[in-house]
Amino acid sequence: MKQYRIGDFARYLGVTPDLLKHYEDLGIIRPKRSESGYRYYPFQTTMLLIECIRLRNYGMTLREIREILTLHSEEDGQVALRLEENVSHLRDEMLLDEALMEEYRRFREWKEPLQDRDQDWDIRWGRPMCFLPHTDRDDFLHDGRIYELVKDWMSFIPIVKSCMRVEQSGQVTWGFVVQESDLQRLRIPVNGVVERIPPSKVFYYKFRGELIRLPEEHADSRSHPAFRQLRALNLEPAGTYYRTTLMPADWQRDIIYQYGYYAVPIRV
Repeated sequence: MKQYRIGDFARYLGVTPDLLKHYEDLGIIRPKRSESGYRYYPFQTTMLLIECIRLRNYGMTLREIREILTLHSEEDGQVALRLEENVSHLRDEMLLDEALMEEYRRFREWKEPLQDRDQDWDIRWGRPMCFLPHTDRDDFLHDGRIYELVKDWMSFIPIVKSCMRVEQSGQVTWGFVVQESDLQRLRIPVNGVVERIPPSKVFYYKFRGELIRLPEEHADSRSHPAFRQLRALNLEPAGTYYRTTLMPADWQRDIIYQYGYYAVPIRV
């Protein structure tokens, strides 16, 4: 059977000599050695290498590939089962990539009116959202159910967004918010601590600029720009509202400028 030096064999298969050496170190492929120490790859190794790359591109680890191709430790059907698990993982990654592209498209459309001004507003039916509380004004909330979810929710930022909830009493809670449709599509985990925000008629006040200071974060504030606009429109807030952060617009010492919006339910 014809054999090839490492450089020729790598070129014929479109890989690098370093990759062949790495697979050799792992025991996946075994070249022949001449008396002078040169590596020679039998032509039959071609199929083994192709299968290795096929499994790698399906998302298998090199350890798994070595087990399947060299140790013959798999029972009937186990290779197909592993592939199904890996393809399911790849599908989840594709969904996340698509969601990230869609999120960026929405952000670009959202910020377009703010190119020439620092605020804009509209009124429409809000989509159902899910809110995960996380902190109050000074400390993390002491509910173990929150920390069962935080790692997963953080991994989906910016689809999951930082959000502040302000209740009619003035009680402030920071947390994370996500559209219910995105939560379901991406299978973001939930438990009893996650709060559903039902759809309602919402006044959206979009801003680009310095964050408003907390003492002004109340529907009764006469100086709050979102609620000044509401009063100018003769609209009345209908309860808990949310301030959501989308993206930093600028970052300076002690001052954060952001793109964000207020979602204020209104009475109809």
